[in-house]
Amino acid sequence: MNRILIIVFFFNLFVAAIKLGYGYQANILSISADGYDSLFDAVSNIIGIVAMMIACKPGDSEHRYGHSKIETFASILIAISLLIVSYEIITSAIDRFNGVGIPSVTLISYIVLLATVVINYIVSLYEKRMGETYNSDILISDSKHTRSDSLATLVIIIGLVFIQMGYVILDPILSIFVAILILKAGIEILYKNINVLMDKSIISEDKVRQTVAYIKGVRDVHNVRSRGTHSAIFMDMHLVLDDDLSLTEAHKISHECEDAIKKEFPEVIDIIIHIEPFEGLKDKKTYE
Repeated sequence: MNRILIIVFFFNLFVAAIKLGYGYQANILSISADGYDSLFDAVSNIIGIVAMMIACKPGDSEHRYGHSKIETFASILIAISLLIVSYEIITSAIDRFNGVGIPSVTLISYIVLLATVVINYIVSLYEKRMGETYNSDILISDSKHTRSDSLATLVIIIGLVFIQMGYVILDPILSIFVAILILKAGIEILYKNINVLMDKSIISEDKVRQTVAYIKGVRDVHNVRSRGTHSAIFMDMHLVLDDDLSLTEAHKISHECEDAIKKEFPEVIDIIIHIEPFEGLKDKKTYE
């Protein structure tokens, strides 16, 4: 996955250089704001590369659950950086409202932005597909942000038409629009990854019950808990079996359940199963 992030990093850096260079040269704040957004995409890629290197390390005596949550931490850093960028763009837009600078729109402005839209769109599709393939929170989070870049740039292109017609006030307004999109992406990423840190359930109890229902000897499952990232899920559950089973038979059934769950949910890397006797349950009628 590091190879994916390195490829995306160079594309983001290239797009950022074009937008920032031209934005400052033409004194178009909305393009410069979009360039800062792309620059922080590149910074996010560097954070992601470092995080991936750590996340791929196997568990050790001090980190028995592995290092996958470093991805979550890195995603939160990305979200915070987006919040900072949105703040900087808004403050620059306020300066422009006060009459600081006049934008210069030419044909090159449209060519630059259209080229970056195409690049960003292709990169976002690539990141999304790879993120889904590897169940990577970082790649999926970054693909959403890159996609929002494309939308923001399209809006800026439309705005340039009106700026060229004399509606200069649209430049800071569009900059604020870009800032809001960045802010929205940052909040979404922050919310998603804070839920990971808070061990929000990933797989529902009903889905687990449906997965093991066909296994002979299984009466029911309950107290299913799952946590972790979408690429590394840890689970524990209570498995209800008939009383007359031997320890060996009960152990065999629990392994069948574990295999079935891991087949249905490949992201599950560890399951702890607590076996309970069917007749011994107080709420026996619940299972009849």
